[in-house]
Amino acid sequence: MKRLIRLLSVMLVAVVLPLQAADNTLLPWQPVQGRFVFTQLKQLQGLPVPLRSSGTIELKDNEMLWHTTAPVDSKLLITAAGVSQWQQQQFVAVAGSEFVGQLMLAVLQQDADFITQQFSVQQSGQHCTLLQPVEAPLNQFFSQIELCGETQLSSLTLQETNGNTTQITLQPEAEAQ
Repeated sequence: MKRLIRLLSVMLVAVVLPLQAADNTLLPWQPVQGRFVFTQLKQLQGLPVPLRSSGTIELKDNEMLWHTTAPVDSKLLITAAGVSQWQQQQFVAVAGSEFVGQLMLAVLQQDADFITQQFSVQQSGQHCTLLQPVEAPLNQFFSQIELCGETQLSSLTLQETNGNTTQITLQPEAEAQ
């Protein structure tokens, strides 16, 4: 279960990418589709330098491909059925990941009811929104998630309950080249 939640923390960018509630003042970004370049810095308690990874995210109607290219090459496919990891030339389902897949798909489909059941949503600065998990298992691992961007989501910060922090920046692939 802890491995699954860690996997969720790495993929939570997918949870918030296309999120748009009925009230656009809280989540003002337009839904996104297509390819994005990401950079992730994870600051772990006790380590002086954050761990850095980067790659691409491809969003389609009912799925997301999370492709980390550095420091190691790995792929995750997220659907309503759960999360699958690329192994031996095929995607293999991660046991117990159904909630993660359902949560991600609900966000991709902009299911505001589902999101507001899982998070308290409020403004956090001029171009930022704060999500605070309200139910298990999310509130056992995350204290808050801050989303920032003007017209599109460009960064998020995940605060874990254990003190670790993950910062992710996003850029449409066309702008990154």
